[in-house]
Amino acid sequence: MRVLNKKLLTAATAGLALAIAPGLAGCGGEPGLVKVTGRITYKGQPVSKGQVFFTPEKGGRAADGALDPDGNYGLGTFDLGDGAYAGPYLVSVVSRGEDKAPPTGKKARAVMEEDMQGTGEPLIPRRYFSPETSQLKAEVPEGGASGINFDLTD
Repeated sequence: MRVLNKKLLTAATAGLALAIAPGLAGCGGEPGLVKVTGRITYKGQPVSKGQVFFTPEKGGRAADGALDPDGNYGLGTFDLGDGAYAGPYLVSVVSRGEDKAPPTGKKARAVMEEDMQGTGEPLIPRRYFSPETSQLKAEVPEGGASGINFDLTD
């Protein structure tokens, strides 16, 4: 009986190790990602609120990063700031003011606070919100890049 239990325990331990191993493989960062940082300005002033998106020109996983008060960003593909894959990208930037307040009265019952997210007025021209209309492009080199900056205009 003890031999059978020992075999079951060994098999269970081996199975658990195999189940956990794939999850641990990504703990050191995704292979092929490189650090990418930069700054977004509009008419020379930092875009201090919003998000920058890097969409691969040839398909693949996109990267994005939040803008800090100075307009700086760091890209992440799987986790915050883990980087992006090398290659050509179409770039878009979304920056909005404070969300509009939910309606009051009879209309309030049909609208939840979550429905109002992203309703703030654009802080930059809307054409920058989409990679197809922004006309912004970037090349992420194999070794990564700091200083992929964009000065947005009207």
